[in-house]
Amino acid sequence: MFEKGKLSFWDIGTYLTVGCFVSFAAIFYIFYGLGIPFPSWAKDLKDFSGSLVIVVPIVFLLVGMFIEPIANWLAKHIEKFAWFKPREIRNKESLVNTIKSHLPDDEINSANLYRYCKAVVELKFQNSNHDIFLARFGFYRSMSVLLALIFIANWFVFKCDAINISVNVLLAFSAYQFLKRSQVFKNHMEEAVYYNYLALVVSKDEQQP
Repeated sequence: MFEKGKLSFWDIGTYLTVGCFVSFAAIFYIFYGLGIPFPSWAKDLKDFSGSLVIVVPIVFLLVGMFIEPIANWLAKHIEKFAWFKPREIRNKESLVNTIKSHLPDDEINSANLYRYCKAVVELKFQNSNHDIFLARFGFYRSMSVLLALIFIANWFVFKCDAINISVNVLLAFSAYQFLKRSQVFKNHMEEAVYYNYLALVVSKDEQQP
């Protein structure tokens, strides 16, 4: 999602941030959890600090790009269970019916209604709050899946004691909350698209003689 050489909210909130978290978590599990000795050459990395400033963010982005589709696929399957099913936005039926009454073509059905409105909004309102909601949705979704995977990995890497159980309880709770937050921002994103579309078409109707 690079736009004119700049990072978008999605790049920073989903790819870069999540990639940074995954990278540090991987380092922790490799060198502490699995007891692998820390490489002797790592202390010399400070001599390449100038290059690392450029390379490390790129690595974080690439890791985040790799993780995001996996988290998306896993989240879709997790949300099939009753406890994790997302809630529909309030008054969605009436909102969708209102949108349909302002569509230029009756053939645009519910299956692609959101995508159509999203395309129109992105074309007319390039700096809409839709991008912010999208980035936060992606961040929470990816983090929820990652925390769930760390929760599973902890049972195999660390011994079962009071500290590990406490950490796993916290991880499970956080993963659940992050998943729910992702669903909340997905609803916010959908509402933002629909209301922005309505604002656009209504303003056009008012301008017509």
